[in-house]
Order: sequence, then structure tokens, then C-alpha cells
Amino acid sequence: MSQEKVDAYKKEKKGRKARLAKQKRNKMIAKIVSLVVLVAVCGIAGWRVYASKHPAQVAATEITDEATPTADEPIEVEAEGDDATEATDETATDDAAEDSAETDASTESND
Repeated sequence: MSQEKVDAYKKEKKGRKARLAKQKRNKMIAKIVSLVVLVAVCGIAGWRVYASKHPAQVAATEITDEATPTADEPIEVEAEGDDATEATDETATDDAAEDSAETDASTESND
């Protein structure tokens, strides 16, 4: 071989490892991006088919602007204590009724 061919071969061999690593990395990135795009396209197509078959269920799950509070509106949260107070009031009323019934019964038996 001539000296030019030998030099070209050595130069190609010197950068071969880096070039092959770069090609391998680019193939892996292309596969991953293709997979993500494929999953996204299938998901969108599936959702459109589902939405066309079940419009009532899809409409119920959509968020409307009316249901979403804005930054100016406070978020109302029902306190758990309110339920406990109501239950205690009902129990107190029931206890008072039972006490009065017991008192009436003991008064009648003493008469």
C-alpha cells in the first residue's frame, strides 16, 4: 500500500471507536423518541375512540371553569368539627329526652 492509504487507514481507525459510540447513542435516542411518539399517538387515538363511544362519562370528568376556584375566591372547606358538633347536639338531645323519661318514670313510681 502507498503511504497515503496507510495514513488514511490509521486516521479512520483512530476515530472509529468514538464514531461507533456516537452512532449507537443516536440509534438508541431515535428508538426512544419513536416509542414515545408511538405511545402518544396510540393514546390520543384510543382516547378519541373512547370519548366517541362514552360521551356522558367523558363530559362528567371534564373540569369546568365554574368548578375551579380562582385566586380571588377563597376555597371553602367543610371542617370536620362541624359534623362532630352536630352529632354531639343530637346525642345531648337524646340524652336529655332519656333523662326526662327516667325522671318521669321514677316520679310516677313514687306517687
